[in-house]
Amino acid sequence: MRVISIAAFALCAATSVPGIAKNSDELNLGRMTPGFSYFNRPYTNLALHDADMAACLADVANLHSYHAKMGGGAAGMGILGGLVAGAQAASADRGALAASLENCMVVRGWRVVHLDDDEGKALAALPATELRARIAPWITSEQPHGEVVRVWHNDAALAAVNHFSLHAQHTGNGQLSLLALVPTNSTPPGAAQHQEVDQAIPSKGAIDPTWPKRSLSPDTLDLIPAKAAIIVVKIKGVSLRQGTGFVFGREGPDTNIAASSVDGAPDKVTANVAGIAASSDGNFRVFAVPAGRWRIQSILNGLMELNFCLGSPAFDVGAGEVVYAGQLDLKQEKLEPNFDLASVRAWMGKSKASSIVRAAIYTNGSRGRCESSAIYALEFAEAPFAPGYALGSQVLPLK
Repeated sequence: MRVISIAAFALCAATSVPGIAKNSDELNLGRMTPGFSYFNRPYTNLALHDADMAACLADVANLHSYHAKMGGGAAGMGILGGLVAGAQAASADRGALAASLENCMVVRGWRVVHLDDDEGKALAALPATELRARIAPWITSEQPHGEVVRVWHNDAALAAVNHFSLHAQHTGNGQLSLLALVPTNSTPPGAAQHQEVDQAIPSKGAIDPTWPKRSLSPDTLDLIPAKAAIIVVKIKGVSLRQGTGFVFGREGPDTNIAASSVDGAPDKVTANVAGIAASSDGNFRVFAVPAGRWRIQSILNGLMELNFCLGSPAFDVGAGEVVYAGQLDLKQEKLEPNFDLASVRAWMGKSKASSIVRAAIYTNGSRGRCESSAIYALEFAEAPFAPGYALGSQVLPLK
């Protein structure tokens, strides 16, 4: 784990981006709100603001921008390592950090409040302690100074929202809540704890080669290992804007330990549909997997991923079971699984699996390891929540 300073986090190229994400068709989950902003949550205090910022800074520590994955900027160092390097860090890396930091705070119940450019620039130029004193009353106010431009809306489920940014544009020094963290040249609060956890993560063990690696066809469904379960999903409505598929991940002992490192069995499958192969009726993807709890880990688009480490729907599948995760239509106005078992049985044909397939029973609020290109949370409206989950729509009002 890399130890960095608050000043290194704030090191951003001054990129001007027009437009403010005031509604869903302007929002891009791969970019920060353009301009100058801070985080606000009524009836709170600076201690909670700083604690949530520290938690979010830890959550974004393992991200890599699309640019870095393609070999540009500070590839291989991660976003935070790139920031320490300063001049070697790509602006896309810094933009990805800013976007995910904002996403994380929104999931934790904070509002994004925008200021006009002249005021924002003047505030950003202040020493951190003076800036903190100026915006402290605004951070906790019911009627904050400026314009509230973003709150939690389960945006990842909305087809009107752009899920990805090829280049995560950002405004240099635009996140005033970040600049106001003090002391400015020390490890952020909570980062040392994250460092210890990160170092304790075991590497993934070798996957048992008897597990099929690819999506199965109807004529091979009855040839899977006896210890296996089957997950079926139908992907529909793929696009470069909303995505081309989903990654399903198996929960491990905790969010920092990969399930595969414990038992050598697969801990993720990728249900992706290439554009040229996409059917207007949707495409089935079927995987032989170990029993366990499987979560929607991310939506992907090539090397870009929107990772739902902050909470996502999950379901259980036992050995020998066949579970239909539903039709997931990325162009549906609001993403919800459609469980048409007749269609999946018809696709499976005469296989044994077709006679025992059942619909997945989703539960919201499954946490995972934060990685990939950007982080957020996803909820299904009809699913209950895991006990103790308190993010997204489950953030309790403080008044």
